[in-house]
Amino acid sequence: ICSHLKAFRNMEILPKQVIIGAGTEYLYGLLIQLLGFDKAYAVENPGYQKLAKIYECHQVRYHAIPLDHYGIDIDALEASLANIAHITPSHHYPTGIVTSISRRYELLAWASREKDRYIIEDDYDSEFRLSGQPIPPLQSIDQSEKVIYINTFTKSLSSTVRLSYMILPKHLLEEFYRRFHFYSCTVSNFEQYTLARFLSDGYFEKHINRMRTHYKNVRDTFLCALQKSPFASHIKIHGEDAGLHFLMDIDTHMTDTELLQTATQHSMHLACLSQYYFKPIPEVSEHTLVLNYSRLTLEQIPTAIELLNRLL
Repeated sequence: ICSHLKAFRNMEILPKQVIIGAGTEYLYGLLIQLLGFDKAYAVENPGYQKLAKIYECHQVRYHAIPLDHYGIDIDALEASLANIAHITPSHHYPTGIVTSISRRYELLAWASREKDRYIIEDDYDSEFRLSGQPIPPLQSIDQSEKVIYINTFTKSLSSTVRLSYMILPKHLLEEFYRRFHFYSCTVSNFEQYTLARFLSDGYFEKHINRMRTHYKNVRDTFLCALQKSPFASHIKIHGEDAGLHFLMDIDTHMTDTELLQTATQHSMHLACLSQYYFKPIPEVSEHTLVLNYSRLTLEQIPTAIELLNRLL
């Protein structure tokens, strides 16, 4: 994993900094225990709803912080008095926003102003940036050891591969191993040795390159079909350059609730951006679909366009 992160993300990591776990949810729980139940956590709004449920289950405070075009709003983050910012800077889900370089340095400056402030950087699908130059992770430009990096192989390999990892800052290692040394690793040795071989022999890199080509082909074909569709004049696409989904604004008089009900009647599984907001939901979020194409095949695209046409 250290060699992989050096090659792909230019991160200088020691093996003892890598903590393995069966899924990111397990690692989130470990971090809450390590950083403290008395801390306040900041999550992105809109954002990953399961994350808030994890914090609720651990009975810790969290604040939903709005985003602007450059990432999480720094002024709102400061005003929230949160200690820990949990963010997805490489590709925010679901808006697709990529945190700008300047905002990344603002976030690092925010974290460095207080001893108990940290940033949890969830880099969940950074391997699938399909256009433009990749932006360095926060961890690689962090000089104050304030970033805890988290990633998973579930997205890049298979949903059945429950193998995730986090990179702890060096000054947290002693406390982590002192307090949690009795925990058994939740990932079997067999799976770890298999993945280590897959990484070290170059198969993972070949797999990622092959999947990038596949997903780019599916994305480009899907976007082209949308642009040529009968409803092309009623939609606007954005957030398509990073990750495996994009947003589609729809010119419609239906509410999001009506859109989803109509989609269900047509046997379509759709998600609206408004579903990812914490209450109160801003009106501006209405009429935007979150279109995930990770399981879409080239052969299914005409059917998808036909179903969307019926909906719209």
